[in-house]
Amino acid sequence: MRFANLTLAAATFMALAACSPDQGGDAASGGPGPLGPGVVATVNDTPVPESLFRFYALSGLQKTAEDLTEDERDGIIEDLIRMRLLADAAEERGLPDERTIAAELELQRLQLVARAAAARYLDENPARESELRALYEENLPRLMSNQYKARHILVNTEDEARNVIVALDGGGDFAELAREHSTGPTGPSGGDLGWFSADSMVEPFADAVRTMEDGSYSTEPVRTQFGWHVIMLEETREQQPPGLDAVRDELLRAVESQKLEDYVNSLRDAAVIELP
Repeated sequence: MRFANLTLAAATFMALAACSPDQGGDAASGGPGPLGPGVVATVNDTPVPESLFRFYALSGLQKTAEDLTEDERDGIIEDLIRMRLLADAAEERGLPDERTIAAELELQRLQLVARAAAARYLDENPARESELRALYEENLPRLMSNQYKARHILVNTEDEARNVIVALDGGGDFAELAREHSTGPTGPSGGDLGWFSADSMVEPFADAVRTMEDGSYSTEPVRTQFGWHVIMLEETREQQPPGLDAVRDELLRAVESQKLEDYVNSLRDAAVIELP
């Protein structure tokens, strides 16, 4: 297990490097500090807190301290001792005071406490069912968008597309013309695209399909980055929206994101911010 989890090891190193030799207690009161009074080892008179040991076990092995085997427990303690030794060596050399390292430590600290603040805020202000329902209702038009069943003939030039339209005007069979002229992968199947939503297509193609009537074909070539298209819309149907429970996770993420955005904006409004 020796430093197998480099990310966790780095995070633990940061915590160790930030701790003073009397980290197990509150210098002002003589009582335990935020890491608590328990220790699992002492390195050069500096305690290795039990709380750090427990955090390392949960983060690295997804186990509580009570569920660790003896070898796992010994391995974690050895890792923490090694990191403590390296942290002390770094302190002696003044590494935490180097600007790049100091900036990285501060950035990691800011990110950690910011994530903790966000999580705590959401725990205390969870998304309400009414908020999920309101967002669901707001997005129903999008969820109920039409689906289309169409064919297309893809060619390389506008003139080729217009020749296809002339052939269709003269009574030509769309599927046969697709098999004969289309350069796209659906050509051999008569240009059949099956059912799709307009949003899944590139914009010029989607815009054309939305304006067509069932059973009609495009009377003007449609240009996209893939070439020139002639489209035949066979059928349109209304897509039934998923139930709220089917999109609950997506709604929850959106509501929480908005809550955090509003919270940060309120903090910003209350803050005194000066830019150089």
